[in-house]
Amino acid sequence: MQLIRFKTLLWKETSRFFKVWGQTVASPVVIAVMYFAVFGGALGSKIEEINGVPYSVFIIPGLVLLQATNNAFMNPSSSLIIAKYSGTMSDILLPPLTPLEKTLGYMLGGVVRGVMVSVLIFIVAGIFTGKYFPEHWGVFLLMIFLSNAIFATAGTLVGIWAKTFDQTSGISTFIITPMGFLGGIFYSLDMLPPLAQTLSQFNPFFYLADGLRYGFLGIAEVSPMMSLSVSVVILVILFTANYWAFARNWRLGI
Repeated sequence: MQLIRFKTLLWKETSRFFKVWGQTVASPVVIAVMYFAVFGGALGSKIEEINGVPYSVFIIPGLVLLQATNNAFMNPSSSLIIAKYSGTMSDILLPPLTPLEKTLGYMLGGVVRGVMVSVLIFIVAGIFTGKYFPEHWGVFLLMIFLSNAIFATAGTLVGIWAKTFDQTSGISTFIITPMGFLGGIFYSLDMLPPLAQTLSQFNPFFYLADGLRYGFLGIAEVSPMMSLSVSVVILVILFTANYWAFARNWRLGI
């Protein structure tokens, strides 16, 4: 019965975005292609290489991270806000779903959407650059999962907390996107002044981008173990916060 409950919630979270795949999956890929064309094409002619890698290839992990994590964030946050607006939150709260099942269901729903976007962007970027396969498969796959899981749990927490769509979109627009651009997804830390380099190391996006870049390209600015460790710690904190919120039915109407 526990497996049936969990599978039902997970199916709900994945089938919801499959029904509007043009908006939820195809749109981020098109946006990433536009970024790739502008940054890779325009700046690629000005910046030949970074750490021995062509600039058009260097930015691929960052573009994937920016688009995929935003989608992983929006999947559970929008689902919870829609449930609050439509009055269907009781469909989640009244069935005997445990806090762990709810936390995992919303997280994995966001992860599935984020991973799908990640794979499609990597394929499209490979068509442009000829770089299809990662250098370190284990780190690459682990960072893909951790990155999307972190933002899926963050999106779940924001969806639980928020009362309006403006609040969820505001977090995405004014916090997540700026953190991404300032987290080294389009540049190396060596290109920044010392103070900016120090501040960037407090940005979680930096470790996600650097770890994913190491897995895909084999280059890193900090130890891959450091990137993995920071990512795991952030995920554990957010996962625990999600579990607590569902266990207490915090801001969920009951």
